[in-house]
Amino acid sequence: MSQPGPGAEPGPWREVAAGVYLCVAQPASVNLSLVLGSDGALMVDTGSSPRQGRLLREAARSVTDVPVQAAVATHWHYDHCFGLAAFTDVATFAHESVRDRLRGPEAAAAAADLGVEESDLAVASREVVVAAALDLGGQRVEIAHLGRGHTDGDLVVVVPDANVIFTGDLIESATAPWYGGDSFPHEWAATLDSVIGLMTADTIAVPGHGEPANREFVFGQRGRVAAVSGEIRRLSENGVSASEALQAGSWPFPAEHIAGGVEAGYRQLEISSRKALPLI
Repeated sequence: MSQPGPGAEPGPWREVAAGVYLCVAQPASVNLSLVLGSDGALMVDTGSSPRQGRLLREAARSVTDVPVQAAVATHWHYDHCFGLAAFTDVATFAHESVRDRLRGPEAAAAAADLGVEESDLAVASREVVVAAALDLGGQRVEIAHLGRGHTDGDLVVVVPDANVIFTGDLIESATAPWYGGDSFPHEWAATLDSVIGLMTADTIAVPGHGEPANREFVFGQRGRVAAVSGEIRRLSENGVSASEALQAGSWPFPAEHIAGGVEAGYRQLEISSRKALPLI
């Protein structure tokens, strides 16, 4: 049986908090969300292709009569960002780094694998450096870059009145988080500290993949993310090469989840060490 492609219709909506809806779309089982106000709606992440983005907008009509007023991509990866082209008539938000990422070779390769034309990858109309906010009509939404982690352009979306925070792939509950060559293993835990600082015991965290989670879950995953950084640092200091580290290390997550980030972690340690050298 063939797997659903990047143009597959998203799954049914379910309400996870007052005025906040969640659906799951294939092929990556990504969480796509809708935040409702009295005047408009915000889409959080846009799917894996322009076609899936259009289907997502159509699906939104099944839960609300208000128009989609804006969309935000929590980071540049295909399942979160490649549907932006379906939202060019409204305000779209992404971190300032996403534009270059979408024009780079990794995005081009992902588009080719998905059968998406590279020319169809739209960039956001509003680039977030630190923070942005919008009012959907009785529903304030805050968008913030709290630091680097899963990528250099991770955004979180906070809905204060609903006590919900969308974390993108900074947090995952379906599986362990994934580290790629564009991840920042040594900064990820500090970014999650900032996420935790925005949460109460009752806050719902909607991850990039998997079921919504609470602060205790986020705190536990933060500890394991910190352990990845510590293990990369330990191995490097003990003279273990980046190519040997995955096999030699003791990891809190499955090796296949960390594999893409080990070399990035070594490289970032090297850059940090060069910065610390005496200037004279």
